Formats: sequence, C-alpha cells, structure tokens
Amino acid sequence: MAKSAAQAPTNAQAKPVRKHHLFSLRVKFILVLTVLICAVMGAVTWLILTQLRQTLTQQVISRGEAQAKGLASNSTNLMLDDLSKATTQQGGSGEDIDIPLQETVKAAMDLGSAGSSQNVPTGLSSWEEQLIQEGNVLNDIVQKYLWPSEGQGANSDMEYVKIVDKNGKTVADNNLQNVMEHQAYQPPPGTKALVAEPILTQAYQYKNQTLYDIAVPVQVTAEGQMNKIGEVHIGMNQNSITRVVRYVAVAIILTTVGVLLLGILFMTIFVTVMIKPIRLLVNGVSAIAAGDFDQQINIKRSDELGDLTGAFNEMAKSLKEKEVMRGAFSKVVTKSVMDHLIQHPDGLKLGGEKKICTVFFSDIRGFTPMSEALSAEEVVHILNEYFTAMTKIIFKYEGTLDKYMGDAIMAIWGAPIEMNDHAERAVLAAIEMGEKMKELQAKWRMEGKREVNIGIGNNSGEVVVGNIGSNERLEYTAIGDNVNLTQRLESVAEKGQILISSATYERVKHKVNATMLDPIKVKGKAEKVMAYSVQGLLA
Repeated sequence: MAKSAAQAPTNAQAKPVRKHHLFSLRVKFILVLTVLICAVMGAVTWLILTQLRQTLTQQVISRGEAQAKGLASNSTNLMLDDLSKATTQQGGSGEDIDIPLQETVKAAMDLGSAGSSQNVPTGLSSWEEQLIQEGNVLNDIVQKYLWPSEGQGANSDMEYVKIVDKNGKTVADNNLQNVMEHQAYQPPPGTKALVAEPILTQAYQYKNQTLYDIAVPVQVTAEGQMNKIGEVHIGMNQNSITRVVRYVAVAIILTTVGVLLLGILFMTIFVTVMIKPIRLLVNGVSAIAAGDFDQQINIKRSDELGDLTGAFNEMAKSLKEKEVMRGAFSKVVTKSVMDHLIQHPDGLKLGGEKKICTVFFSDIRGFTPMSEALSAEEVVHILNEYFTAMTKIIFKYEGTLDKYMGDAIMAIWGAPIEMNDHAERAVLAAIEMGEKMKELQAKWRMEGKREVNIGIGNNSGEVVVGNIGSNERLEYTAIGDNVNLTQRLESVAEKGQILISSATYERVKHKVNATMLDPIKVKGKAEKVMAYSVQGLLA
C-alpha cells in the first residue's frame, strides 16, 4: 500500500507547468504603449518647439528692430549737438563721454533686461491658480536638473547697444570702456557693413550662440537729401527664446510622464483582465499535452477570446474521442487516410483484412547506371522532382501511397477507403503519369539533365491490407499474390510502358485502349500470365 501511495501521478493528474516569462504579454503591451506614447509625444514636441522657436525668433528680431529704429530716431538730435556741450570730464582722465547718448544706450539695455516672469493668469479660481503655481515650481525644478550648469538669471535679450558716428568711432556703448578708449567699431564676425539699407539684420555665431546684429542708420535731412551721420547697432540673443522653449519642453515632458503613468495603469488592468482566459487556455493545452483530455473552460465572453475558449472546448472533446484511433494509425498511414479512419473507425480491422483492390507499381528504368553517372545531389534532385509529380497524381485519383522503395513507388486503390472504380482510378493515374513523364523529360532536356523513363504495372484482385510489422514499428500495406504479380508486371514493362493484368483489363476495357500481349512468363508463376499494354483512353 505504501508503494502504491508513493507512485507518480498519472497523466490525467499531471499539473501544467507554469512558466514565468521575462517578457510576458503584460510587459510587451506596456512596452508597446510606452514606445507609442513616447514616439507620438516626441514628434509633437519637435513640431511644437520648432514652430515656437521660429515664432519667438521672429518676435525677438522684430522687437530689436523696433528698438533700433527708436534709438536711431532719438539719437539724431543728440549727435548733431556740439559734443563739448554735452560732455563732462570723468575721473580727471580727459575722456569725452556723451552723457545723453550714454543714457539712451543704458535705457535701451535696461528695457531689454526686463525679464519675463511666469505670472499666473488672472480670472482663475484659487485651486486653478494654486495648480499653475505648483506646476511652475515643478517645471523650475526639472529645468535645474536638466540644465544644472546654466543659471536662470540671464533674462536680457540684448547683448550690446552701440552708437557710432559716420567715421566709425564709438560714441556710446553699453560697455563704457569702449567709449573711454575711443575704440573704432568692429562689425561682428561674418557680417557685412551697413551701406544704404534702411535696416540690416544679420545672424552670426559667437561662443556657440546664435546672435543677431541689427543695424539702423542715424540720418538727417539737409537740402532735401538724407545724410547718414552715424549708426545704431543692437545685438539680440536667444535668452528669452531658450527660456520659453525649455519651459514648454519641460511642460510637455511632465505631461508625457503623466499620460504614460496613466496609460501603464490602464494597460496593466486591461491586460490582466484579458490574459485570464489565455492563462486558462495555456493550462488546458498543457493538461492535454500531458494526456488529460477532460478539459473544459467555463468563461462566457462575447469577443474573440470567447470564440477561442469555445473552440478549445470543442477541440478537447474531439481529441478525447479520436486520440485512441489517431495514436494507432499516426505511424501507419498518411493524413488523408488517417482522417478517414478517424471518421470511420470500423473501416479497418487491426491485423489485416482481405479486400479487392488494384495495386500499382512504377519503377525508373536504368536507375543504377544513372546513379553511378550522376552526382548524389543530381540523383536526389531528380528523384524528388519525380516523386513529387507522381505522388500528386496518386492523390488526385484518391489513391493510397503505400511506400517509396528506392526509385520505385507502390500505391493502392480500394483500401483502406473502399471504392467501386478502383481499377479505373489506378489506370487513369498511370496514363496521366505517362503524360507527366513526357513533360518532365522535356524539362530535363532543356536543363541539360539526363532523361528518366519509367515502367508501370497494375493488377486487380484480392489482397490482404492492414497493419504489418511489430508493436514498435507498424506499416499499413498490402501483401499477397496479387501484389507480387503487380510487381512482376512492372519489372517486365519497357520504358514508358503501362502493363495491366487481365483482371484489371476486364474492369477498364470500356474506357482504355489496350493491346493484348503474348503470354508473359513471370517469376513465381508456373504458367504464363495474360497482360495488356495500355496506349491511352478510348476516343
């Protein structure tokens, strides 16, 4: 009793193995969702930031041009005054400083340094204002994390403001030292001088930054003509553009993270609900693989998974009914025969039975010399092409392919599926094989390959069909004297000849054109046998 209790569980009790996948269905769905959201948000971010940068750049340039024009207009009268009337001695060093012009430059720089603060819009409720403020704080924190080496105090949009006279001497500059040293104005690298343009805006690179030099002439009217007495140069940077772009980029990043977290939560719940029947199906399939066919999944769903579980239940029921027969014949017959036997399990008795059938043999003539003259690859190629074509014809006329024997083919009509016209089917298949061989020979000639000829023998009569062999290796085949006679007829058939016995001829003489031959002496027969050579179908 103790020994019985210690025995391993039977197949019906075997538990399905549950695997833990590194990339489970849930993980794959989440990864796909993550990639999709990131791709969409990345594309949207790129489009928004590109358009935003272009718009802001144009605004900065427009603002700089307006300031340059205003500064040029304000500087006209000041530059016409005698410089000595508007100067003072600074530090006792003797440098002349045009105070009004310098004040004008300083006012322009102060205007450009008025940083844009992120104010909360008015007219919002208290919780909305609080939400926006907290969002701004979070945005600042993320910006400091992403760009820790860059301060947030660079609020000025102006790099410089310069006023030069018609001789190119700097008369006012945001850098007072340039005025005190009477430095000549040097255009930024890569820019051209202002000639006759009313305004000239040029972009140039300086210390890995893109700056914009805006030049406007200072002009007076004398005797009906405009005379240039100086120039105003304003340098605009992209500080405000960078601030806004970074703010929007971080806002999109935070939005993406929020959407992604919500999406992952939703997808996790969705996949968990969805894979429940899939897990049950996996367990059921594992149980069937272990030999337990008593599997039914009780899940009612009105979708594809419901259809799948219903199909699984039907499959399990069908497998339970047919597994015994399938196991018995899976080693013996082809799929078509197996399907017939499963549908009609009484159609074949184990151990063999006598049936009236037509047996077919075909063989390649001169195969041994051909195999010695050709390479192994060429021989295999010819055989495969030949067997493929002949087998299709056998199946076309619903014959049972018994076996391949080297270069020979054996087939049966009338077993295991009974048919009244088995002789007609066998002879029609033989005639079509002869026609097919002509096509193959023409093809092989065009390819420069050796031609192959076959001989065919057909005979009808009583044979024993069934499972022949041992418990380890079974073969469904036909044996008996009529099988031997068929093989003897095939052995004496000439190249391209179809020989049929008198028994077969009596069954097909109303359909085929055949010539009676002289009695043939065959091995194993004491008396000569009557044979007919088939030329084709009757007209």
